[in-house]
Amino acid sequence: MPFISASHSNAASFSLFKRSMMQNASLPLSDVIDDQRWQQTFDEHEINFGSGEDDVYTPAITLWALISQVFFSGEQRSCKAAVIRVASLCAALGRRVCSTNTSAYCRARLKIPFIVIRDIVQQIAADAEAACDQNRVQTREQSAARLSPSSIADVKSRSTGGRILLVDGFTITAADTPENQRAYPQNPTQKPGLGFPVLRCVSLISMTTGLLVDLVSGPYSGKGSGETALFWQMRDALRPGDTLVADSYYCTYWLVSACRARGVQILMKNHHLRDDHPQNARRLSKRERLVTWSRPLQRPAWMTRQEFWQQPLTLTLRLVDVQISQPGYRAKTFTIATSITDRKAYPARWIAAVYQSRWLIELDIRSIKCSLGMDILRAKSPDMVLTELWSCLLAYNLIRLKMLQSSLSTDRDPRSLSFATTQQMLAASWLLGAVTKLTDELVALGQQVPSSERVGHRTGRTEPRANKRRTKVLALLKQPRYHYHQQRKAIV
Repeated sequence: MPFISASHSNAASFSLFKRSMMQNASLPLSDVIDDQRWQQTFDEHEINFGSGEDDVYTPAITLWALISQVFFSGEQRSCKAAVIRVASLCAALGRRVCSTNTSAYCRARLKIPFIVIRDIVQQIAADAEAACDQNRVQTREQSAARLSPSSIADVKSRSTGGRILLVDGFTITAADTPENQRAYPQNPTQKPGLGFPVLRCVSLISMTTGLLVDLVSGPYSGKGSGETALFWQMRDALRPGDTLVADSYYCTYWLVSACRARGVQILMKNHHLRDDHPQNARRLSKRERLVTWSRPLQRPAWMTRQEFWQQPLTLTLRLVDVQISQPGYRAKTFTIATSITDRKAYPARWIAAVYQSRWLIELDIRSIKCSLGMDILRAKSPDMVLTELWSCLLAYNLIRLKMLQSSLSTDRDPRSLSFATTQQMLAASWLLGAVTKLTDELVALGQQVPSSERVGHRTGRTEPRANKRRTKVLALLKQPRYHYHQQRKAIV
């Protein structure tokens, strides 16, 4: 082992995360990070290693080091940097350090399957939502109204009684190894050896808290690799009373039917292949009408025959025409399809305000891919790709949890706080909190920093997707590297 232990320390337990997150009983949602439940999750999956007297890489310390890699970028994200942080932790807790070789840490990482980390991510989201039930209406309506100032009063006066969940998909790439290519083939339009393995992900995020509720990943192309097929695997994460908000891609008969079977309301932009003003619609007002969809005759390839015949023959939905007007822009009109048919309790203004909140998931995905650097995974095997992916998602939920705690303490909208500022604070205190006595001043600092910077509300702000600074221009590699080296050797 790379370290020699002088004495046991509580750093070997998952209480290490409470210290790194600067948690104490005085904070709201402090029970969400439950070290005993985390240990129970590992025990249920029979993950037990590092139990020897001189062992350093216990499950807790290994997961702690994995999360520390997510907070940084570049060289500080490497396994060597993570091992040095563990060495610093052990030295501060009275352990003698004799080496910083990465082999023991890399072997320990392989022993943590992604399923364990996924269970912890889902647990954090569920516990945080449950703890925020009393504040749910206020915080959720603030989030929706923040994007639609004209309907703030209308949105605040109504609630569906459950979670408002946002769904959307995105892609990420992994290290170009034969194992990753077999599990997640590159874009089929690229020549072999020139692309990178691509994962398609579909995420389910709470509009209120910003916490990731669930995520399903799969190959970029092939049977059952589309976003709707992936979301079909995630439908059990929905609960009765929830409202699902999505773009037009998800507005299909099958997903709407699956939501209805679970008592979930949907609110989506009408699919572009469906008529916004069908002749058989029953008019409710100038901009609203009820329509009936019939079950398609063809069964999707990803759906079983039994599931197909269980679908209802018809669905009744409400179509709402929404017009978005911004100064300096031409008014934009589109149609929203929703299963919420009570237009008196939930008028068109409320429907429009909630649908506009769908943009929040675009910002959340940007935080995951750009701020946390998850757009390019470094793992070289499919198992470690998933472990790295869910480590990033666990770090994301921990950051969101800290933002939520700060917002409840300062009575502010969690969506108005800066994700990047909170990430920087946790990166700076991840090791500090683990080795320092948790004082009231340190806890107060952990609450003050996230709320110190408010994200500006810039309605309709647009920027060109272009860079002013020119990067160094290099020739494109148009063949696999081993072919290139073989040609070089032949010339020599």
